[in-house]
Amino acid sequence: MKKENDLNSDHIKGLVWRLAIPSMLAQFVSVLYSIVDRMYIGNIPEIGEVALAGVGICGPIVTLISSFAFLVGAGGSPLMSIRLGEKNQRAASQILANCFLLLLTFSVLITAVSFLLKDHLLMWFGAGKTVFPYADEYLTVYLTGTVFALLSAGLNPFIVSQGYARTAMKSVVCGAVSNIILDPIFIFVFGMGVKGAAIATVLSQVISCIYVLRFLFW
Repeated sequence: MKKENDLNSDHIKGLVWRLAIPSMLAQFVSVLYSIVDRMYIGNIPEIGEVALAGVGICGPIVTLISSFAFLVGAGGSPLMSIRLGEKNQRAASQILANCFLLLLTFSVLITAVSFLLKDHLLMWFGAGKTVFPYADEYLTVYLTGTVFALLSAGLNPFIVSQGYARTAMKSVVCGAVSNIILDPIFIFVFGMGVKGAAIATVLSQVISCIYVLRFLFW
């Protein structure tokens, strides 16, 4: 596959723009679909406001979980890029494989610990009796997709570090568009409410994860 950007020979000024703009757009899309997700939840008949408050409480927990993906991605992708620059393909592949394994390990540990502490976490973040059922329902489903969330977010920087910034952006867009489409189907058509929103989120992460893994390993 021809590289979108050749990190060895392309002009630095042009590279900065061609790498930065798709990355910025990916972050924008990610935030946008999070907003749209909450708009759907807020419009659930009768329980919209309370459900939205419950999902909002899950927000910091989701961010905390995602931080482990960024830890691996931000730490490992520059190292792989350096090895590629040195023409050491074997070392670059080893770094990618090790980071993949580390993300899997984090996923298992975080899922196990989160399920054990789930009720306490929600109460620590302010879930009262009224909103707790909705926060619990959303987080329970979301945690089942932790491995997909961490792999898609954690491995995405490894695509950028090879010069494929637009490809990395497409992986985020695929997940975002899928979530926007699936949300109303599961929430309103299937009448699953908050649980449906969580299922749609997990499925969108699965799609994004498959896109990333297919590019990196196939």
